Amino acid sequence: MGLIRTMVSAGAACLAIALCGCDALRRIPSDAGDIKIVEAAVFEGGYGIEWHRKIARNYSEERAADRVCVELWGDPRVAEKIKPRLLRGDPPDLFLMLGLPVWMLIADGKLRDFNAALEKPAYGTATRWRDLFIPGTLDMFASDGKVYALPSAFGAWACWYDARMFRRHGWTVPKTWSEFDALCRAIRKAGVEPIAFQGKYPNYGWFTFVTLIQRCGGLAAINRINRFEPNAFSHPDVVRAARLTQEMARNHFQRGAMAMTHTESQLQFVNGQAAMIWCGIWLENEMKSSTPPGFEMRCFNVPAVEGGKGNPKLFNGMGAEWIFVPSDARYPEEAQDFARYLVSPINAPDMGASIGVISPMRGATPRSAVSPALQSVLDMIDNAPGIFSVRADALFLEWTQEVMQPSLSALLRGESTPETFCRRLDEGIAAACANPDAIIPPYVSYDPAQFGETP
Repeated sequence: MGLIRTMVSAGAACLAIALCGCDALRRIPSDAGDIKIVEAAVFEGGYGIEWHRKIARNYSEERAADRVCVELWGDPRVAEKIKPRLLRGDPPDLFLMLGLPVWMLIADGKLRDFNAALEKPAYGTATRWRDLFIPGTLDMFASDGKVYALPSAFGAWACWYDARMFRRHGWTVPKTWSEFDALCRAIRKAGVEPIAFQGKYPNYGWFTFVTLIQRCGGLAAINRINRFEPNAFSHPDVVRAARLTQEMARNHFQRGAMAMTHTESQLQFVNGQAAMIWCGIWLENEMKSSTPPGFEMRCFNVPAVEGGKGNPKLFNGMGAEWIFVPSDARYPEEAQDFARYLVSPINAPDMGASIGVISPMRGATPRSAVSPALQSVLDMIDNAPGIFSVRADALFLEWTQEVMQPSLSALLRGESTPETFCRRLDEGIAAACANPDAIIPPYVSYDPAQFGETP
């Protein structure tokens, strides 16, 4: 089972420090007569909040007879604004964001679990809500059989390319890592940079590396890392994945990539200066105002590694855009019911068409509702028997910022060997696990045999 600590060991003092932030008063009047006004706070990022406001209005109209109304507001710094309210016991009834110490909140009893709501039928169908989610998307903030957060979107990692450019040069999507390497060499020979990269933010390389871990060592390697076994990163399969990652960076990244921001590198991609880029499925929406007409954005999964132990159809994916309901919410049941309405088969098509988001529910986003770019993501999902992810980067934020990111940057720059890189990751994980304030929830291992892998 790995290293597991009692979750309440974090303590209220640690939570109080973690929740320091700028204050924000309750936006909804406390006295609204007999109307239950549900306050929903949403991070206002690349997707905006207009679609969420529309769904809130629709829900309020449908629940008017029950005297239930949702008032939804958003802000780019919404997490900072609600942190003091969580400490005061006066939080919004629902919030959609990250940037909070989620496991500390769970340990301190500040978040309400969704189990009862998940047993109800999804809006628009008689099927139990829980059964509609893509397997694995409810796992990120689950512990002891309880689900403390709901994904409102699906996240996946892929390699993006311009299909028009590929046709023009006669290039084809690679099926193996050797074919990928040969493709990159052919692209450079044609006078085009093979891979744009968001070098100022090396964590963009993390998800490619993690996927290569699965390709080289299978889900058994992912399990060792997620159980925080000693020297899990120093296993030969993981070192091989690190070597492939470094060779890709040194041989095929665009010259100057390590000095580029995410927007700079993505501009290089959509402007045809680089043929490919590794990114999440938010890429098209993020670059829609800069993508020129005729650009045919498509994606493919990380290719198979010759001699590897992993099923190459699996991909690095997870739930995203998380919804939380605090324990101190005034109307927790109504808030969870609104979440059930927001993340439902009846609203998934419009979410795809309006803001380019794929639902975390299997089959809920029709191909006709999304762009050809996101249709290629749906193809990847349809071809995959499952998804996987690692949890260290989300669980140990200090490790991520102080160990993983600088170590990965050194690997990509050629300033560190794969062996040294992996040893640094292991040493950092050991130190993080030894922290008496660490909150390490139980981990349920993936079953390699279920996906045709040999442990």
